[in-house]
Amino acid sequence: MNQLQQRADKFKKIIVDAGMDDAGAVRTVIMRNELRPVTDADMAADAWRHEGTSPSGFMCYEDAGMTTGGFLASESLRYEVTGDEDAKRNADKAFQGICWIYELGKEKTEGYFPKPYDRKISDQISRDQYIFAMTGMMNYYRIADAEKRAKIKRMMARMAGYWISIDYRSEYLGLAATSHLHDFMGPLFLGIIHYGYAFSGDQQFLDEFNRIFHEEKLGERLPDNLVAQFKRGEPYDGGMYLRQEENPIMMQTMAIDHLWDQRQEHADLWKRALAQYRDEELFAQLDYESGMVYFTTGYNPAKDQFFIAPPGPIEELTDPLGLQWIKWGGERKTAGSTQVAYSAAVIADRLQCDKTRDSARMILEKMDIDKFSRCCVPDPSHVPAGLDLERDEKFLDVCYLAYWLWAYWLGKARKLW
Repeated sequence: MNQLQQRADKFKKIIVDAGMDDAGAVRTVIMRNELRPVTDADMAADAWRHEGTSPSGFMCYEDAGMTTGGFLASESLRYEVTGDEDAKRNADKAFQGICWIYELGKEKTEGYFPKPYDRKISDQISRDQYIFAMTGMMNYYRIADAEKRAKIKRMMARMAGYWISIDYRSEYLGLAATSHLHDFMGPLFLGIIHYGYAFSGDQQFLDEFNRIFHEEKLGERLPDNLVAQFKRGEPYDGGMYLRQEENPIMMQTMAIDHLWDQRQEHADLWKRALAQYRDEELFAQLDYESGMVYFTTGYNPAKDQFFIAPPGPIEELTDPLGLQWIKWGGERKTAGSTQVAYSAAVIADRLQCDKTRDSARMILEKMDIDKFSRCCVPDPSHVPAGLDLERDEKFLDVCYLAYWLWAYWLGKARKLW
């Protein structure tokens, strides 16, 4: 058994044994050393969180939809590659977790897919929770039985329809509601809406896909990214910095990967977008030595160069949520590189690019379990104000374990390695 396979087995076991709750949802974080769920006693009483939630209930379920969707996809791919019944059981349970979140949302309306803070319905949704869960279900559909396939078809249509019903507008953690079509991540809705059509055949979703593609210019904007925006002299949040940019790229890559075969009339656009992601931004925050990504990376348009800002607040950046760690410089790194690995695997397959394939594999090889700590810094000066290094480094980011597995099994399924 090679190193990557051993690591895959280890990461999967951690998720099943400690990350997955009894409903089948996968927690965003667990305790790193004990490999157990986080409790309020493990956290600071004044830890930042959404109003009305407990410290652990917020942190553990903030990205549960994404994490569960990623694990659902990875285990579905593993079953397709290996035929291992253990993978099928895990995929079945992860789908149960997605359904649990979906059922919570029915308290408001069907298709509302909430962040399940404290294992209850909340007033928060996000497009990343939707597209991760929907892409996970798309992978699971191929191995699901007839009853579950029928359920997926309904869920896909209702989830896509919910965004249409609210005109793509929602508030986020106290920020005023705005249209999510209009920022640089807006084009990912091409994937969300087309999932609705692909799984229901309902013409309304194809009509809406074409409307947002043309009238909202999401097709034209799809290849765009923050670096392209910076090169035009347009800042974002007051400055020219990439912060966890691996997540938007992964979401838009998911959308293109689905659309690649479904909407071949736009084949040239899909190719151009993936090539632009690869060439301009995908690896911009990657530290090749560690295989991790820097949380914050600056861009100097005059020199066309990326740089790491010194530790401390980056004054030109705005901070709408009042979180110092969002606008903090320094050499803080995360396992978000696993999202880079996923995008690189898709791009390597779709564009037949060996160099990108090798970069994806390099990340997977370098990411051992110690690099999944929530806080990885060279010394305490790089820890943002408001974070406790001793406390935060005890947390393990399960979400990135799920994305590592997704990238690995995607590569196996497409014979990249």
